[in-house]
Amino acid sequence: MRRGDTLEAILAERGIGTAEARPWLAAAARVYDLRRIRPRRGVNLTFDRATHALEAVRYQIDGRTLLVLEAQEDGTIAARRELLPYFVEVRGVAGRIERGLREDAVEFGMPARVVSDLADIFGWDVDVAGDLRPGDEFRVVYEDIWQTGGTRPEPGNVLGAQIVSRGRATTAIFFEDADGNGGYYRPSGDALSRTFLRYPLEFTEITSDFSLLRLHPILHIFRPHLGVDFAAPRGTPVRAVGDGTVSYAGRLKELGRCVRIDHARALTSSYGHLSGIAPGVQAGAPVRRGQLIGYVGATGLATGPHLHYALDRDGEYVDPLALSGAIEQPVPAVARRAFERVQAEITRELASLPEMAHPLTVTLSHRGPGPE
Repeated sequence: MRRGDTLEAILAERGIGTAEARPWLAAAARVYDLRRIRPRRGVNLTFDRATHALEAVRYQIDGRTLLVLEAQEDGTIAARRELLPYFVEVRGVAGRIERGLREDAVEFGMPARVVSDLADIFGWDVDVAGDLRPGDEFRVVYEDIWQTGGTRPEPGNVLGAQIVSRGRATTAIFFEDADGNGGYYRPSGDALSRTFLRYPLEFTEITSDFSLLRLHPILHIFRPHLGVDFAAPRGTPVRAVGDGTVSYAGRLKELGRCVRIDHARALTSSYGHLSGIAPGVQAGAPVRRGQLIGYVGATGLATGPHLHYALDRDGEYVDPLALSGAIEQPVPAVARRAFERVQAEITRELASLPEMAHPLTVTLSHRGPGPE
């Protein structure tokens, strides 16, 4: 499966035309957003040996869930999600910053994906890419998800984390309510997250800040740089920073391939120099915060692969890293008692983590050993 492939394209490659594919696509859409298919996860097709008709489609959504489509005797297509056999191991790691969070945390055995999650969790309170200094501390409790028979776990949720920078501690607690809605909160129950992500791609390096006057690296003239440039390898996934509606997706002068998204409060975000735009991302399409919208590239006027991210309000550009968006709602009163139990246990485990060169297994009473 290649980047940018869709289920429709995969079926077409196997000789399944649009009319035959339509009921399969419609059935799948009822249980899973097909725009979220990832290239690193394969699609398995099963055909009848005698008639060569398509019998089933299986796609692994994540480390725990399988999308299953099956042809029925009456000609309809049944769609469902199946839980894969797995178990969850809760791990904890603590350490001090010497070089940087990414380098030090990974050296301590923390998965790189967890480090990227921390950048999103603490985004507007602690800039994990630039604020941390030698001597600052980090403590993290996270899930390792093991599939039955697997040899390597897949990181799950960060359950709790604390960063101590310049003597100031910021703590995040993951809490999921009875309806399955999860988010990160301070120990007080106030939300830590905002309506906007701070970064449109995973933990990375900023190579050029928002500026009203900058020497252009190609044109060699001084002019405003009305956005932020992120260095990243070609093909790195780019995410929508907030909920909204795509207002433009295509080529846009110096920005090359570009996506623009209209948000609430007259805000519009722009993502330029993309190597490609994700399937389904087109003018008028709704998008959610964190949704894949494209891939880092060097189209347009660019010296190399990077993302140009900009934000404007009523047509006037603003520094996107200085506009945090609204704080989300605190823990609802009806869930307060459950949150207090989770918060107390996670806070206690974070405080008890020793500084060691590898993660430790952590036992939490409010979580079972298997699927919940």
